[in-house]
Amino acid sequence: KPLSDPKLKVIAGDVTKKADVDKVFENDIDGVIVALGGKTKDVGETMLTDGTKNIIAAMKEKGVKRIAVVTSIGAGDSENQAPFFFKVLMWTAMKKIFLDKNNQEEVTRKSGLEYCIVRPGGLTVDPPTGIINVIDGEAGSIPRADVAQFCLDAVRLDDFPYIGKAPCISSVGGTSWTKDRSKAARGEME
Repeated sequence: KPLSDPKLKVIAGDVTKKADVDKVFENDIDGVIVALGGKTKDVGETMLTDGTKNIIAAMKEKGVKRIAVVTSIGAGDSENQAPFFFKVLMWTAMKKIFLDKNNQEEVTRKSGLEYCIVRPGGLTVDPPTGIINVIDGEAGSIPRADVAQFCLDAVRLDDFPYIGKAPCISSVGGTSWTKDRSKAARGEME
């Protein structure tokens, strides 16, 4: 069952289909948060890049300037901020998704929009901590709610300090990585 709230409007569609993306932009939009995901075998090898291109095109058509794009620690030039065992996954089992994430980041950088590429550490479903560290070292974990707050700030605050940048964020110091494998972390009901 999708989330429900009087302030939330759910529009079903496929981000890789421009017509579906255009439906979303029939509404009044002042900023966009792109938080796409899924297993490559389920969504295709270029869904992140293709979907982000469609979103950027719709934003330009409607004059929307601000975008926050969630990728991952280890994407782009942040490879050395990923813990060693995560790097091994990036180079092997997750190689295709990281190629797509890197291409998605490149499309965003070249968009001409006011962007923030958000690279969270290990995502958890813990309650929000209110602590969001922009880190230079190895990433720790961060609740999804804290990532959401960072993204909201990126699209809503005029003086957001990370526009045109790709910060790595973490709530916990960058010394540990605990992958949350619960059903809730995968968007499934327990």
